[in-house]
Amino acid sequence: MTNKYFITFLLIFAFSYNLSFSHGPSRQKVSETIEINANASEVWKVVSNFNNFKWNSDIKKISSNGNQVGSERIIEFNSSKKIKQKLEKIDVNKKMINWRVIETDNSILPVNSYAAKVFVKEKDGKTQVLYKSGFYRGFMGNDPPLELNDETSKRLVTEFILNNLKGLKNIIENN
Repeated sequence: MTNKYFITFLLIFAFSYNLSFSHGPSRQKVSETIEINANASEVWKVVSNFNNFKWNSDIKKISSNGNQVGSERIIEFNSSKKIKQKLEKIDVNKKMINWRVIETDNSILPVNSYAAKVFVKEKDGKTQVLYKSGFYRGFMGNDPPLELNDETSKRLVTEFILNNLKGLKNIIENN
């Protein structure tokens, strides 16, 4: 009888040990906030315009096929590399916009399943913009190369978001 328990224990241990080392990458999250000296409706007008995303000085050109859910845009960077995004949701009452990356150049944004949400909120006569993203690293398998690992993906996404927020603040406060 003890051999049965031992074998059962051994099989359970071996199976769970194998599973613990075979899972893929963990979902990463980046969340950044900026305060803008303008009213929320003025900021929302810029944020909600999916056709125009030239908040980031590294962006050379935007092309889009609309400003409604399901629309797609291509962001071309100064390096001529491109990212394609799809508008998933706009909630005017909550002042929230959500999009997803559907194609990316991994040297610009090394991600898989990237989704972003931007929230605009009035706060003490100013506006707070919260930019949240969730994604997987650029390489979905085990042992990713350095340029596609969790740390590099998260660093480049953080830089991208911070540049977007600083550019948004600059555009609104200097117009």
